[in-house]
Amino acid sequence: MCGIVGFFTPDGLADGRQAHDLVVRMRDRLVHRGPDDGGSWTDPAGIAFGFRRLSIIDLSPAGHQPMPSADGRYIVMMNGEVYNFADIRAEVEAVRGPLAWRGHSDTEVMAEAIACWGVEEAIRRANGMFAFAVWDREEQVLTLARDRIGKKPLYYGWAGDAFVFGSELKALWPFPQFDFGISPEALNEFLQLGYVPGERTIFASTFKLPGGALLRLDRQAVRRRQMPRPRPYWDLRQVALAGLDAQASGQTATEEELDAVLRDAVARRMVADVPVGAFLSGGIDSSLVTAVMAAGSASQVRSFSIGFAVKEWNEAEHAQSVASHLGTQHEELYVTPADLIGVVKDLPGILDEPFADDSMIPTTLLCRMARRSVTVALSGDGGDELFAGYARYAAIDRWLSHRAKLPGFGRSLASTLVNSLAGPVGRVSGTRMERRFLLLGSLLDHGDPDRVHEMLVSQSLDPGALLAGGGDASRPLTDGTFNLGRSSAIDRMTFIDTASYLVDDILAKVDRASMSTSLEVRCPLLDYRVIELSWRFPTDAKCRDGVGKLPLRSLLYRHVPQALVDRPKMGFGAPVEVWLQNELRDWAEALMSPEALGRHGLLNVAACRRLWEGFTQHGRGWNRVIWNILMFQAWHEAMQSVEAARSPLVAA
Repeated sequence: MCGIVGFFTPDGLADGRQAHDLVVRMRDRLVHRGPDDGGSWTDPAGIAFGFRRLSIIDLSPAGHQPMPSADGRYIVMMNGEVYNFADIRAEVEAVRGPLAWRGHSDTEVMAEAIACWGVEEAIRRANGMFAFAVWDREEQVLTLARDRIGKKPLYYGWAGDAFVFGSELKALWPFPQFDFGISPEALNEFLQLGYVPGERTIFASTFKLPGGALLRLDRQAVRRRQMPRPRPYWDLRQVALAGLDAQASGQTATEEELDAVLRDAVARRMVADVPVGAFLSGGIDSSLVTAVMAAGSASQVRSFSIGFAVKEWNEAEHAQSVASHLGTQHEELYVTPADLIGVVKDLPGILDEPFADDSMIPTTLLCRMARRSVTVALSGDGGDELFAGYARYAAIDRWLSHRAKLPGFGRSLASTLVNSLAGPVGRVSGTRMERRFLLLGSLLDHGDPDRVHEMLVSQSLDPGALLAGGGDASRPLTDGTFNLGRSSAIDRMTFIDTASYLVDDILAKVDRASMSTSLEVRCPLLDYRVIELSWRFPTDAKCRDGVGKLPLRSLLYRHVPQALVDRPKMGFGAPVEVWLQNELRDWAEALMSPEALGRHGLLNVAACRRLWEGFTQHGRGWNRVIWNILMFQAWHEAMQSVEAARSPLVAA
């Protein structure tokens, strides 16, 4: 687990020393991702690579990067882990015969695999979480690649005439021509969802490489500033459709298949030359991963959980019960006001762009606690999206079923009535009730599960109203990018969440929180074989009678008594509405003052103030978009002090 950064200039490096010094400055903004070693490499042809290393496999200098292939043709950087590197090593030797390996790192194996088969064929063989940058010295081509689901981040874009890329946005900022102009579309979508979905970032000039994709760039493309489209080598939509076809032909998945794949996925993720532990919330997913670890480990597994003083948010007691049953060496941390205030103030520096998932707070604290004892932790991320675990899936499916029983004229009449009441109800009871009326009206009107789901997961149904210049109603989840097409309502919703919320919220959160403290987090449920297998389970085999994740539950009951883990899902969030009226009140008041809201000219000050005052002064209830605004404000304020930001942050 590491950090990579680099740039590609069209006319070569006129001053090699200057290029080296620049890439080192960029590289060392990622020291938290790789405190164990730093490397750099430049080529007069116009390429500069920078690398920070967190040593996990092969702790010796033989794992140093950037790493050349043995024949010298390829220079390789990799952030992440390839779990089947031993298998690939054997394949390489089967083709080329025994090699004089320098060490036993997965990066060296991949460098030789690339030399053997080329970048794309080598990447296709890799089972892992990774972001690659590969320079082909013979063809003068740069290739970027990201793992299938998008576990590891990779940003890229133009900075003047140069192409820049890196594991985090902050690594790109020292480049002299980096463009800090804010994307209005990204800000609109952030205010709606709490994260920036898809390939966009908050900066108009910079993008995210999609999961399962490669980007190939030669000198001519850079000289013309012609950005090629990322090309998929693995496509989640095609995986989902292939799974639905398999179901239709009778090739449905079985629990025994899932059990075998999951055992192997966990075992591969326990391989490390450093201590390994597990995140344990006491829920289905983390308990299953921890149970499989404990069953396959020769030593006692270490587990970690977070607790809250607010009872309805606290899962620590459940985690302790599961840990006791599995016999793990368990450690828990209850969040104090001092912990809270410290983390909230750290968030803008950790995140690089606005991000409003409040579970970032406990996730960061959990990672900091775990890092005191281990360097790698396994988590249960992915279970809810792949196996229909969120309560909203069953709820929307149930609502659609009820809607189908109403006559058309009745639906139309009821929709008109409910929509007409939404505004008056909102003015009296707050935006939460207004939102519920609009959601019901939409459901009655068209019954499109994609649109109803988008409304349900949005923090604001009209984010443009919060922008100084206004804005069109944002529909980022239903514009076709994340649309599966033919399938059940639950399949379509799980696909949208996997392609958007899982990748751009949950995985981004876990990566930034863990890497901020130099901890590697591995997710067995996101092994691509598990993802592919999940789509061969029919909907009613995943979710039935309002209960989701049925295959995972069944496997977990083999290890843990059902009564110990069967309870309503709590989620891994934080009681921010409580904190904002207590420990975080002064912090929030400062960011939501008219002066602070108006400082950059991007937000509608009056609209934002109405939301804040409605919550704090008029008792109109909590609105989650307030946290989105606060996170944008905190991020923007922190960006003003960024050393490389020489121009004001304004709309691009």
